Amino acid sequence: MSASSPQSFELGERDREILEFERAHWGSIPNKESAVREHLGLSVARYYQRVYAICALPQAVEYDAVLVRNIQEAARMRQSATRSDGEDSH
Repeated sequence: MSASSPQSFELGERDREILEFERAHWGSIPNKESAVREHLGLSVARYYQRVYAICALPQAVEYDAVLVRNIQEAARMRQSATRSDGEDSH
């Protein structure tokens, strides 16, 4: 494998910082939105966009497979619940 292959790239420092923040603040905790703004300078919506984008990277799985799998599963459950809620209201 050459040094320039995509698999050889590591997550950037910012991506690792976001994953570490999510690991430390997993789930819905009080004041998570303010913690995201204070520690990362992001809105909570932008934060979750970044989290999900990072988790789509193979490097994220290599970095912390369990965390990535938990984040992806939580996202699937939220999408499922949102779809079910929408179907019930029709």
